[in-house]
Amino acid sequence: MNMMNKTKQRITYWPIGLLLLGTLASCSDYLTLDELDNRTVAEGYYTSTQRVEQAVIGGYVDLRRALLTNHAWLMYGEARAGELQVEVAYYPMVANQQLTVADRQLARLADWEYFYDVVYDANEVLRLIDEVNSDVLSTYHYNLFKGEALALKSMAYFYIARIWGIVPSAEKSDFGQPMDETSAVERAAGFAREAYGLLPWMLLNDDQIESAAVTAVRFNKTAAAILLTQENLWLDNDVEAYEVMAGLAIEERADSLSDFGLAMGKDERENITEDPLGSSMVSISAANLAAIYPAGDARQGTLFRLSADEKKATFIVRDQERLDLLTKNECYLLLAEAAWKTGKLEEARIRLMEAADGATEDYSELGEGEFADALLRERQRILIGSGQRFFDLKRFNKVSAYLPVFSEADIQNGAAYWPLAQRSLNGNGLTQHSYWSHE
Repeated sequence: MNMMNKTKQRITYWPIGLLLLGTLASCSDYLTLDELDNRTVAEGYYTSTQRVEQAVIGGYVDLRRALLTNHAWLMYGEARAGELQVEVAYYPMVANQQLTVADRQLARLADWEYFYDVVYDANEVLRLIDEVNSDVLSTYHYNLFKGEALALKSMAYFYIARIWGIVPSAEKSDFGQPMDETSAVERAAGFAREAYGLLPWMLLNDDQIESAAVTAVRFNKTAAAILLTQENLWLDNDVEAYEVMAGLAIEERADSLSDFGLAMGKDERENITEDPLGSSMVSISAANLAAIYPAGDARQGTLFRLSADEKKATFIVRDQERLDLLTKNECYLLLAEAAWKTGKLEEARIRLMEAADGATEDYSELGEGEFADALLRERQRILIGSGQRFFDLKRFNKVSAYLPVFSEADIQNGAAYWPLAQRSLNGNGLTQHSYWSHE
């Protein structure tokens, strides 16, 4: 059954109160769910904040599955760009752009099911919080859960649009209707914009005390702002991108900013590693490392550890319990880009220098024509391991420049998108990108 048909069945036929959720194991391991899809929730179950929160957590579980199953976030990002090596049999196929080879794990990466599960989860939460009794949720929790649901589906739509291009809507207003990449990202930005207005800077723990630990693994206002700015820059909404990032850059805001990443934990449905950037799995060749970080770049030694034979390097991961996706490190990069695109070159240079602390280059005299390449280079260095690299090459129209296997004609025919699994094409009127249909 393809994802869109499955989602349609959920919306049309599932009774009120039936959710793709399970019981949470514990507070410290709250992203560990067992036999998630075989559990149902009885009508009238959601009688407390904690029970409603279980529904919210389901969205994070599916987002983690979408991005970590088969190291998907790297396969769509640095692995496809040929920069990071992942120790799996299908890595060479990804690095060589052989994305239609008959391989089970590779085929799974062409399936958008988990991303649409995130959208479904989010829409169920939005329905649920408006149906529970008014005394179940405080204003804080209502706004938090609504903001998280909106941010989760914004991120899901943003990923599927960038990965596959033309994608179906999973919203009731136009269910199943195809959206081109721009329309899908515009929809994602609308959700992120609303989430930004609802989410707090810091989330509260069970004792109603602001918690950095909880904030780091749940959507917060900083993360929503970064996501919205990414989407705005993708759409060339440069003025709003600048305004949002400038609001984060004020000095008084510094203590309020937070990172966001996926919490690691056991997943009984998928064999997902709890150490996704571990040295036995993800590495970079010494040649690639030297090409990205020139001699003297102060960041190389803080981010990577060379092997004994100095042939490759691995990440220095300081927090094994979280995979960072939207971090404060990106704020200056986004602000630099937005300032540059809105004609503020002097500010753009300053922001880029703030972001690139430790670089060997002097960006103080960077010209208009040189700025894009410098920005792309620093995004590569600062965000390595976050899965954004190939998307950046697409956004800056640099795919064929960095991957000469693709001509400009190939790009026009859809080569920069990922091919779609046949089960994702069934029953929705979509067709394979012309480049991949001939593979």
